[in-house]
Amino acid sequence: MADAINTNDANNNDHQLLSRRAAKKAKRKQQKADKKRQVLDAYMSSSGGAVMMATSKDGSNAQQQSTVSAGQHHAISNDSASSSVVGGKAARARFARQNDINLIAILQNNDDNKKKSNDVSWQQHRPQGGAPILSQVLPQHIQIVEYLEDKEQQMRMQGRGVRMKERMVVEVDCHGSMDSDVVDDGSSMDNKKCGHEYCKLSRMNLRGNFTLVSLSSLLATPTRGVQSSISNILHLDLSRNELWNISTDALEPLAPTLLTLDISRNWIESLPSSIGTTLTALKELRATHNLLKPNALHIDVLKGMNELVLIDLRFNQKCGKQSLLESLQSTLGARVEVKLTVTYPPPPPPPPPVSTDDATTELHSDKVGESPAVRDATLLRSQLEPWSTMALRRRLVADFGEKRTNDGRSWADDDVSRGQVMDQLLRLYKEEASKEGKCHDGNGRAVVNVSGTLVEESIRKRVLHSLREFWTSKSSSTGNRERPSIAAENYMILCSPTMFDATSQNAAKAAIKLKKYEALWNLAHEAINSVDPFFASQYTAVAVTHNFEGSPHIDKQNTGPFWGFAVGDYEDGTGGIMVECSARVVAKVNTKNRMARVDGRYPHWVGPYDSKRDRYSLIYYRTDGEVEPIGPAVFTVPSDNV
Repeated sequence: MADAINTNDANNNDHQLLSRRAAKKAKRKQQKADKKRQVLDAYMSSSGGAVMMATSKDGSNAQQQSTVSAGQHHAISNDSASSSVVGGKAARARFARQNDINLIAILQNNDDNKKKSNDVSWQQHRPQGGAPILSQVLPQHIQIVEYLEDKEQQMRMQGRGVRMKERMVVEVDCHGSMDSDVVDDGSSMDNKKCGHEYCKLSRMNLRGNFTLVSLSSLLATPTRGVQSSISNILHLDLSRNELWNISTDALEPLAPTLLTLDISRNWIESLPSSIGTTLTALKELRATHNLLKPNALHIDVLKGMNELVLIDLRFNQKCGKQSLLESLQSTLGARVEVKLTVTYPPPPPPPPPVSTDDATTELHSDKVGESPAVRDATLLRSQLEPWSTMALRRRLVADFGEKRTNDGRSWADDDVSRGQVMDQLLRLYKEEASKEGKCHDGNGRAVVNVSGTLVEESIRKRVLHSLREFWTSKSSSTGNRERPSIAAENYMILCSPTMFDATSQNAAKAAIKLKKYEALWNLAHEAINSVDPFFASQYTAVAVTHNFEGSPHIDKQNTGPFWGFAVGDYEDGTGGIMVECSARVVAKVNTKNRMARVDGRYPHWVGPYDSKRDRYSLIYYRTDGEVEPIGPAVFTVPSDNV
């Protein structure tokens, strides 16, 4: 009995000890969180110093100044819905969900209503890789765009002839994706003969949650050209819409008969969880070009679909791992053909050129190099690599007039790989570079010159001294590379806590980091405020770099153009920001001792300079707030004097 009591006492003591330790640990954690919160609160309540500088250099209010500047060169669309979805497919999907657009929007599907409608589904899509459509350009940018378009047209006619005086029109769907008119092996829903068993609801402007009510109403509307009844449907095509969910009640009536389901090119993040238990007769499932996530594929449910022979999940960005493909193949077995676009691990480099009797054939893999940091920025392929495959497809058609492959397929065909598209583009650029004319970069592209605004001498001297001292104090053996995908000796990002949720730990961490480097932040702010007071009140982060090299990339998270400023002892005329303005025009932007505005949503990189010299730079950008529509890549009329 005494032994039992002693054992209980020991257990109680151990429990109390653990409880005290846990309480102390929780207290320390809370104290640390409180300290971070105090720093953040001090930051947010401050009216000067490290705050986003509500006060300008002369003491006047920067926000008041910005009212004038906004009308001059920073105007943003008054249509908040339109401007909020410029960021692309994923951004538009988030916007629709956040605004609780929880319905199926059925618009009249004709050209007149498309033009009249303000619905963001039918915004005219700018053909990426080319200059902006003039009707979408702000008045203050028209002269710049006209210059770039004239230069592009000269180069295009020089390379392709009079037939390409104007760009070729590219038909796109509501996502900006090219339409494919190719006749393939008949497996595509588009090429099947329509009948009662084929229910084609593609390109019907459907948005939101697709339910039985949605399906029934569409089948009951003869003007939509749908002639099926639910009991007769064997093949259902819901592709090229803006759906983010397929409800179980829409699938249940189709369960006994449905053989193929196409939900490609939508906003779907998760396959319907009931698909495996509901569509027991399904043979083919096509879900390409969506926003699917690996943990939302319901692989175990798919395993129970005994009739399934094909599942096509290509071009879902987050489902790009080789391990996921292997898991699907292992789970579903050899009877099911699994299609997946593998992007990780990155593909191997292309094989060396193959010599033949006729010529040397270059073979290209889908993508070269793990990141911009390892790509040679002087190579045209590296400069094109940041573009999406669809943008490259559009370029082949719109800018080079190439409608089909040698075997008769459309360049919009998903079975034409990125490597094939890139290979053809490089061949065409090489052909144009070999023709007579003035190509400044040796790749078939003209280089034009843009100069930034000269920063006051006193400011740039202090910036140079501060950055030189700052990076010298860092460990030269380890460096400070917060963005490893970029080739730079040092790269640090200072973020304003205002870009985070005020209650988040990220905001607190940003405030602590900003407090540590407050002097550098303030000096950087003084520099941008001397050139553009409006943007000085808007930017959310500054990238502080040392010896940034090459690295062609696109800043996909930016919500508008950035400002770049560089100092150092590198030679004048070198180390500028190179930015693609259109298919055949690249701007060389001089930022040495100057502040220049560039749209980083175009491919851009740092031009070559002597690596033995130092180049320091400050890049001011926004990743929060209202999205500014994409206009020209540069904001000063270029010149030909390179």
